[in-house]
Amino acid sequence: MANQRSRSTNTRSARKTGGLFQNKVAWISGFIILMILFQIFVMRDEGLYSLLQLKQEVKDMKAHIARLEIEKAELESERDRLLNDPDYLERIAREKFRMAKPGEKVFHVVTETKKDGKTR
Repeated sequence: MANQRSRSTNTRSARKTGGLFQNKVAWISGFIILMILFQIFVMRDEGLYSLLQLKQEVKDMKAHIARLEIEKAELESERDRLLNDPDYLERIAREKFRMAKPGEKVFHVVTETKKDGKTR
């Protein structure tokens, strides 16, 4: 009977140390597997991080396209006005190119600018 008790006590202590070792191995193995999965699914070119970057890039490109479409509509409107509205074309010619009708005088007003405290 005493022999059985010593065997069971020895077996329990062996189980505890073996169990503890196996538990550490299981945790380490699990951690390694998780790190490998993290590397595969998150950090690779096809991973989650790259997917999120690409989604942000698509969002930025869509915003850029929207801005370009607005600019295109404004330029088309400007072109149509230049082609079809003679009064607008005349105003642009007078303002930008300082053109005048025959017999008109064009005055150019020069404003003084201060640079380094000096008046020019």
